[in-house]
Amino acid sequence: MKLRMTLFDKHELYAHHMEHPTSTYSQLAAWAAEKFTLASTPTKATIGNVLKRNVTLSIRADNKVRSIDRPVALPAVEESVLAWVLKCEELGVCITGELIRKQASATCDQMNVPVSQRPAFSKGWLYKFQVKHGLTSKLQHGEAASVSPALVAEGRQQMKAATSGYSAANTYNMDETAFFFCLSPHRSITRHRQPGTKKSKKRITVALTTNADGTDVVDPLFIGTAARPRCFNGVAASDLGFNYMYSKKGWMTGGLFNTYLLQMNQRMLAEDRKVLLLVDNAPPHRPDDESLLTNIKVKMLPKNTTAHLQPQDAGIIASFKAKVKQRQLQNALQQIDSVMAGRQDGLYEVPLVEAMSWAKDAWRSVSQATVVNCWNRTGILDTELSTFSEHVASIEL
Repeated sequence: MKLRMTLFDKHELYAHHMEHPTSTYSQLAAWAAEKFTLASTPTKATIGNVLKRNVTLSIRADNKVRSIDRPVALPAVEESVLAWVLKCEELGVCITGELIRKQASATCDQMNVPVSQRPAFSKGWLYKFQVKHGLTSKLQHGEAASVSPALVAEGRQQMKAATSGYSAANTYNMDETAFFFCLSPHRSITRHRQPGTKKSKKRITVALTTNADGTDVVDPLFIGTAARPRCFNGVAASDLGFNYMYSKKGWMTGGLFNTYLLQMNQRMLAEDRKVLLLVDNAPPHRPDDESLLTNIKVKMLPKNTTAHLQPQDAGIIASFKAKVKQRQLQNALQQIDSVMAGRQDGLYEVPLVEAMSWAKDAWRSVSQATVVNCWNRTGILDTELSTFSEHVASIEL
């Protein structure tokens, strides 16, 4: 029994259609399933696509087969993973390619397959697995290019002048990002299009700060909507190891930003450091009283240039989100059996405190090389002048 039609089968289906032009798509699908001993009846969409592409098919039909059948390294593992994917599709569970790869690795563990005999379960393996079994990534239904290059170039020169008086270790950038910690993927790998589900809007704002040489990846600032979220169980956020603040909408406000600045200034004062903090020109990013900031100078990036000049936007936040996603997927993989068994409703539902822990761990795992590369990509550092300034400072000390 075959999982899909070969090119020759499709050509024969088209010929049958020409002989029986009054046959409906349903009748043609039933005929194909019986004629070619298919594991499942083709959809109407599949039949329609075959008939539309008859010219191409007739040219290639002499090849008889779609591709060379190569033996599968671990057929039992692949069959188990395929059954898992189809079960997820049946239950409407949204899965990604990364999740399939993790499931394949987990299946090898369950079947005690020696590590030396396991495939790498790479993206190449995933692509071949999807093609072989007719799986595709489908959507569930439910600014940089617009900036003038001249404006960016001018802004870059302004920022070089601003950063030239500081060493890379004393040049910082802070930016906020929204973390939708219960959001399921927008795409799912299935055989057939699936109806979408309502997307979770549970969100917490995360403010991320790094210096230019990647030696200081500052603990994230979390901004929620509740003074003491219920999942904290009455314990203070600081006792849980989090820097947590709150506002009515869970966004950064002028008051929260100034509190953060004073915290950072206190730390730099204790370390006897004078630092530069770069931020975008959002309204909350304006210091109330710069005289209180004895060890921090706040500098705003030029308007409409942050997509090009802000280091956090140059890949640091993207790296953070990719690492958080890995933790979300790992958790989903651990919970999927409970969802399939009906013991749990949401595959991606997680308490806020656990999501904050993921975010903190993910942020700490962003490599120094990533941070440095992203800062360099913006071109806002004058490395020669900053090195000279650092040398002068060391002489004065």
